[in-house]
Amino acid sequence: MPQESQLQSWSQELEQLARVLSRVGPDEVCCEGMTARQCSILRTLVDKLGARLSDLAADSGITPSAMTRVLERLEAQGLVQRVRGKSKDGRAAMVSITPAGREVRRRIDQLMLERTQKIVSAIPAGWRPQLLAALRVLNQSMGPEGCCEVNGEWPDVAVSCKVMDGKKPDTRRKTNAR
Repeated sequence: MPQESQLQSWSQELEQLARVLSRVGPDEVCCEGMTARQCSILRTLVDKLGARLSDLAADSGITPSAMTRVLERLEAQGLVQRVRGKSKDGRAAMVSITPAGREVRRRIDQLMLERTQKIVSAIPAGWRPQLLAALRVLNQSMGPEGCCEVNGEWPDVAVSCKVMDGKKPDTRRKTNAR
């Protein structure tokens, strides 16, 4: 367990990271008029070729009624469409992305890649592999499973993370992260 001063430093750095990351998302790089959550939902729909409303809500960590409100806004913009009764139980609403939604998502992804290039370019090249490894550990540890196992001390560290690849959990190992 970190000492209180280290814990305070971690808290301050995580708070600063949250502020910085709010300036890195789609809202900063485009004028599509969507929230980060709406952008994320479009990405999910592109990746999964559609989804049930209840599954989208669970994946996003919000209630189905809140997801309904988000989808109503996207539907009003012509970016998604909902169809009732398409699933096996006949009740669940299926949501799919429209061609217009797919195009918006493509533009956002391109703008995000351009923004990411600017950020990465500002990081000294020799630091990039370590920083990327550290970001992966941070993302995994903050995820729902908190599934990383870290062995060793920096710079000789081994990281084992359960990574979701499609629907099957997979274990990948990264060694000597420097």
